Amino acid sequence: MIDQGRIDEIRHLEFSRVFRGYEPREVEETLVKISEEMTELLAAYRAQQESLARVESRLSEVEKKEKLLSDTLLEAKALAESTVEAARKEADEIVRDADLSARQILSDAEERRRRAEEWFSSTREGWLFDLARIRKDTVQMVQSLENLENQWNALTWPKPPADPEGSANPLPEGD
Repeated sequence: MIDQGRIDEIRHLEFSRVFRGYEPREVEETLVKISEEMTELLAAYRAQQESLARVESRLSEVEKKEKLLSDTLLEAKALAESTVEAARKEADEIVRDADLSARQILSDAEERRRRAEEWFSSTREGWLFDLARIRKDTVQMVQSLENLENQWNALTWPKPPADPEGSANPLPEGD
């Protein structure tokens, strides 16, 4: 392969002089060497060009993939953000619905409690009224029973005359 030293050497080549110019064989040999080195350089250059083309092609593919990946990531991020926002809205709606349902349930429960208290209060009042009436009636009945008992006790059966024969039949005999 040609390096800077060899290029400098070619630049400073000196040919032997002969009667009619340079030595043709030396010139030919030098030209052959230069031609071979130039061929090597050209082949190396072409190989480098092909390698560069492959690298540039690969780089282009990588850049396309990178762009696609970047676009996909941006789309995924946007989709994730919209999904999160939609989920947040749905969660807010669920919470709002649950809150409304809870308020309705509490309102219904409060109404039932109020009606139960009213029923209990009215029922208790009715029972207390009935109890008072029953007590009053019971007191009146007890008084009536006491009066009847006193009247009963005040009643006496006439005592039959004493039977001389010693009969123990207190009841009069019927016909």
